[in-house]
Amino acid sequence: MVKLLSFLLLLVLFGLSPVHSEVSPGAMSIPDSGSGYEAVPQSHLESQSQIASVPRDESESESEVDDDYYEFIEEWHRNRIEILKSEQGWLRLVGLHWLNEGEQSFGSSDRVRIRFPEGSIPEFAGIFKLKADTVIMQVAGNIDIRDQRGRRMRDDVIYTPDLRHELRYRSLTWFVVRRDDEFGIRLFDDNSPYLTHFNGIERYDVDSNWRIEADFTPGDEGASMKIENVLGQLVDWELAGTLTFSFDDGDVEILALGTSDRLFIPFADATSGSETYTLGRYVYIDRPEPGEPAIIDFNVSYNPPCAINPYTSCPLPPQENRLDFPIRAGEKNYKMYSEED
Repeated sequence: MVKLLSFLLLLVLFGLSPVHSEVSPGAMSIPDSGSGYEAVPQSHLESQSQIASVPRDESESESEVDDDYYEFIEEWHRNRIEILKSEQGWLRLVGLHWLNEGEQSFGSSDRVRIRFPEGSIPEFAGIFKLKADTVIMQVAGNIDIRDQRGRRMRDDVIYTPDLRHELRYRSLTWFVVRRDDEFGIRLFDDNSPYLTHFNGIERYDVDSNWRIEADFTPGDEGASMKIENVLGQLVDWELAGTLTFSFDDGDVEILALGTSDRLFIPFADATSGSETYTLGRYVYIDRPEPGEPAIIDFNVSYNPPCAINPYTSCPLPPQENRLDFPIRAGEKNYKMYSEED
């Protein structure tokens, strides 16, 4: 039962990514919400034969928690790592190349406008052409680039607001993403150094005291707010409402975002920048039924994609969600791979 619940939770947490609304990998096209949201990893849930071991901080005493609850959190984290390592998990991401209006060459040469990893594709592989909100890819020579259904590409539209193709060449996968009025090529590589150098993510010990009941006050219908991302862009987010919970003899209020049955909470706290990621962490909750409390479980709070990979555009916590006390639950700081290390 615990594993079933864990799997269902992961489907919700990671399967409905606002990064893009994915259909099955075999479908002809992939619609793009164009929202710029990067709250969670992509939704591929293929099992992996190797799951990284997770370092534990032995200096901290382990809280006494129910065995089923502890295993639930452990299973959640194992699946979190599995998704990070999956075919389009953040650990395989090796590029986010913004397109200019008009033509730009791509390939592995240092003479092209959009450079793919050295040796991963011919030096000159073709041209991307952006016109308004449409992207065309022209493939050079006899290079065997195919879409998600295996159709060979030559001179084809690969993106419109209603269509997005996923392109593949050997170890590479790429597609167009839209961020506000900007368009870019998101590139994944099975040989990504972020994947090959990954050794797990350190966490706090599971502590059921950080599974908190909160009162939920829904926002006005259609209410939204602008959230800044790491690129400095301001993106509109639907405002679900306000969560209020008691802490240290006082009341704490934070904002929840989204309109679905799962609400998104980006937050920072007194550990941000020291014990945990500088720009904050994320947690999802179930939208509570009217008259019922909301449950915020900080044991499943996790690092945003920009803590794992530099080619992301994560939303940052709004000022209302920057807390002045420490939340020692969930994931700790992660040391991202760098060529300089």
